[in-house]
Amino acid sequence: MSYTKKNLDTLSLLLTISILMILYLIYSNISLAIISNNNLNSNMVYSQKIPIESQTQRQIVQANLSNQWRLQIPKLNLNAHIEEGTTGDVLLRAVGHFEDTNQWNGNVCLAGHNRGYQCNFFQKIKTLNLGDEIIYCTKQGKKVYQVQTNKIILETDWSYLKDTKDNRITLITCEENRREYRRCIQAVQVSETKEIF
Repeated sequence: MSYTKKNLDTLSLLLTISILMILYLIYSNISLAIISNNNLNSNMVYSQKIPIESQTQRQIVQANLSNQWRLQIPKLNLNAHIEEGTTGDVLLRAVGHFEDTNQWNGNVCLAGHNRGYQCNFFQKIKTLNLGDEIIYCTKQGKKVYQVQTNKIILETDWSYLKDTKDNRITLITCEENRREYRRCIQAVQVSETKEIF
């Protein structure tokens, strides 16, 4: 088969177009990878630092509804899953239980975020008043408490986490723009149901 100048020009043009298309595809894939990576990084920063309200919190709560260790505050429409520990990891997804405190009798102590994170379960606890109900559920049953104390304490004041002879629940969270202080809610038990939930 002999090639004419016209055939060679056409073949050369097709080859040039093919090379350009391959280069374009390579460039597009690299650009998409860079954009995706940037979006992933910005989403990670966003989810760690900026609060994502109600819908995300509701999804997390609904996903954990089968879990029996829960904190409920009817006035705040709060129904949150509790996990052992108060590390940053735990508090990103749940209310944390202070490990050295009781889980049923005595003083049950819990911590939670109130702003700046995906799960800000304690966002509104500063609005609790004397007599407001706090409900605590475990495999052992359910306890209902009434708020007795709502105050600001020093970050170094651990006295509210000490065990007590009566049954009470203590909620601790940060105080906005005051790093050396904490919000402390304490409530005393008023009823108990020992059913298994």
